[in-house]
Amino acid sequence: MQDSLEADLLAAHLMPFARDQAAWTDAYMTAMSRSDPLAEPRHVEQAARSAWQSHGWAHPAVVAHLEHTLGPLDED
Repeated sequence: MQDSLEADLLAAHLMPFARDQAAWTDAYMTAMSRSDPLAEPRHVEQAARSAWQSHGWAHPAVVAHLEHTLGPLDED
């Protein structure tokens, strides 16, 4: 499990990522499912849409891993 998380984060430095909302959301959901496999898909999808609105400029795997660790990045 940790290997896939580390691979996502390393790839974020090396590879471009899709910038359209659908592909970005899909990549975020994939990364989040690796971090929290028991999360309810409906909640992950809502989090992905919210994250794209505020952080769509960043790599989705990085945003997902940070949000898994720190909570939503767009809340004060």
